[in-house]
Amino acid sequence: MNPANVSLAQLGMNDEGPVALIAAAAEAGFGAVGLPLRSGALRNLKVEIVGNAPLLREITAACRDTEVGVFDVEALVLGHLPPDDVLERILETAAKLGASRISCLGYEPLHGPGDIPPGGEAEKLSDICALATRFGLQVGVEFMAFRSIDSLSAAVDIITASGADNAGIVLDALHVQRTGARPGDIAALPSGIVSHLQICDASASAPAREDLPQEARGGRLLPGEGVIPLAAIIAALPAGTAMSLEIPVAALASESVAERARIGAASIAWL
Repeated sequence: MNPANVSLAQLGMNDEGPVALIAAAAEAGFGAVGLPLRSGALRNLKVEIVGNAPLLREITAACRDTEVGVFDVEALVLGHLPPDDVLERILETAAKLGASRISCLGYEPLHGPGDIPPGGEAEKLSDICALATRFGLQVGVEFMAFRSIDSLSAAVDIITASGADNAGIVLDALHVQRTGARPGDIAALPSGIVSHLQICDASASAPAREDLPQEARGGRLLPGEGVIPLAAIIAALPAGTAMSLEIPVAALASESVAERARIGAASIAWL
């Protein structure tokens, strides 16, 4: 797999900031990056892009100078959305960055359903998608075993119920593995419903449910080091499906963002 056709996700790339990530991605040969505009874990971001006009200009210049684009931004959590005016600024910022999509997650039991009534997730997703349409954005629904949207079928159901034509599924290889989805399930998905695939690997043994968030945020493996059938998953997807590399790997914790990006690019050469 040529990294020029892959986006390098920020998660796992250290916290040296978006400009450093773009530079590292360019040096390693990636064609794009993913950037965080809001924390899916409902934490404060170390670097705030929304509302930071000088940084936004720096990012735009870095993308122009390196020819590395911004593929996607993260992450909205259903039930824990910001006020409407802040949400609009997030989507506006995503569009200014040139991103084509923003990810959307179910809530974690730890945080509860927030302001969503029972069965109300599809309606809330529909509202987000309607607003995202104004900014030319697709909304990628990512399922995780430890969130309210906890399976591939649950993601299909909520997207279908929302009626939104700019919603798609984010297939994170780790969450595909941990929820028991198989390449055949992916091949059988409705046409056009997949937004993109996030590539990583994982060990054969799954952690306890309460430890799944920790694995997702810092305990993954490089592609080829684990048991996820990555080649089969990719083969099950339509040709041209967008890909990103998301590798928060504990063994790389002491490495610079440039070295992590280089190692990441090398790790997908066999795919």
